[in-house]
Amino acid sequence: MGFLWTVTGLWALLLSFGISAAFHEGGLFGLAVMLVGWGPLGLLIWFVFNRATKREAAHAAMLNEAGVQPSSGCDHTEKGAGIAINKQAKTLTMLINGFWKTYPYADVRGWETRKERAGEVVGVGLAAGTAALGANFRAERAAAANTGLFVTVKDVENPKWRIEMRDDGIQARWMEILRQEINES
Repeated sequence: MGFLWTVTGLWALLLSFGISAAFHEGGLFGLAVMLVGWGPLGLLIWFVFNRATKREAAHAAMLNEAGVQPSSGCDHTEKGAGIAINKQAKTLTMLINGFWKTYPYADVRGWETRKERAGEVVGVGLAAGTAALGANFRAERAAAANTGLFVTVKDVENPKWRIEMRDDGIQARWMEILRQEINES
């Protein structure tokens, strides 16, 4: 964590130097420093908004094809993954990164929820701290990949779907929706 604060502090110093130099005589150098400092941040903001827009469009297209009204309580989306259930047609539609597929209830073999938390590695010193930061990042990604709603279906190409669901309440709600709709219908 100390490494991250150091990098952030150096970045802030670079930007503050650029801002002060930009308004002095011969401020072209300061302007260049500001552009180098703020350019990556601007690209990051654009990337995040662009990805969010694409995810929302894919979710809307999935809901349209599934015949489910948005915000009807029969759909969920989180981080590019989604699920929708059409009670009248008795179908389950799942979305992962812009790809979706619809299955009749009879093709759904099972479902489960899992929640995994990553451990934490601590390092003392710059080299050990950097190694610990990388290890913690990998552990967080692995834990996130093992967290969510997992649905197994009768499909050779896509037999198991992982729907992002970090909240325990949402997981419990969808477990009950699937029990009522698929098991009891």
